[in-house]
Amino acid sequence: MEDVFELTYRYVVPSVRRVLAGKLVEKGMFRKKAAEILGLSRSAVSRYLNSERGTLIKITEFKDVMRLVEKVAESIIQEKINEYKVQEEIAKIATYFMSKKYFCGTHKKINPKVDTVKCRICSKVFSKQ
Repeated sequence: MEDVFELTYRYVVPSVRRVLAGKLVEKGMFRKKAAEILGLSRSAVSRYLNSERGTLIKITEFKDVMRLVEKVAESIIQEKINEYKVQEEIAKIATYFMSKKYFCGTHKKINPKVDTVKCRICSKVFSKQ
């Protein structure tokens, strides 16, 4: 079975970054500035915005996750948080996503051998203790 941290970093974090980058640009931030605050290259931001990266998970389907992304985007726009806090918030959103077992369907597509009914790894590892 795949490592849950690797899955989070490989699939969830890019999906969160894609939506967050889109929100920042939608709110009027230049791509260059979005890249700086997200700790990415301008070409990475362009690939996110062109849906060439971070598209496996449709973050927009999860309203609670979208509220978290929107809150972070607004804090960035209002210059209330720096790049370190941005990375922390992205990690928190990814952790929340995994704790809610939202990744299970995607994991099943990636690895059909995964028994999403029996598996409780993400809900245990990523939940607040």
